[in-house]
Amino acid sequence: MTNLQVILSPVPPSATQPISLPINIAIHNPATTPVTFLNWGTPFDPKASLLGVFQINDTTADHPITLDTIKFNRQLPPSRDDLVEIPAESSMERTITIPHVPLEEGHEYAVQAKGIWHGIWECPRDQVTDSQLQQLDQRGEFESERALFKVTQ
Repeated sequence: MTNLQVILSPVPPSATQPISLPINIAIHNPATTPVTFLNWGTPFDPKASLLGVFQINDTTADHPITLDTIKFNRQLPPSRDDLVEIPAESSMERTITIPHVPLEEGHEYAVQAKGIWHGIWECPRDQVTDSQLQQLDQRGEFESERALFKVTQ
């Protein structure tokens, strides 16, 4: 299975309420071949901020922060538009914003991304077959390092 690395870099928010937390995300492919993955439930999912991909902990008070989440069904097979190719020895970057995060001024926090690659293949995007999209039998887990940030004025 592939060794894609998920790297988070939160942008320290100001204490102005309601707080929205921008997070810069990089997914790095250290392999010598391209890797393609289905973006569903990953940090690159357009709905990632609502799907429970991100976990935030208040490291000052030592407790998790409750984030709004949703669950919904998706139509199978996935669209090819939902596939992301990371070239060999390269990274792709995106920024997402988690809205309405209940953070406190002066506190330090850690954010982490965890989840499942629902489809991941060691090949270019255009080589993923219709059968592979139907079966989604190539899966794996991802977990980023904890990225720390502090809420300031």
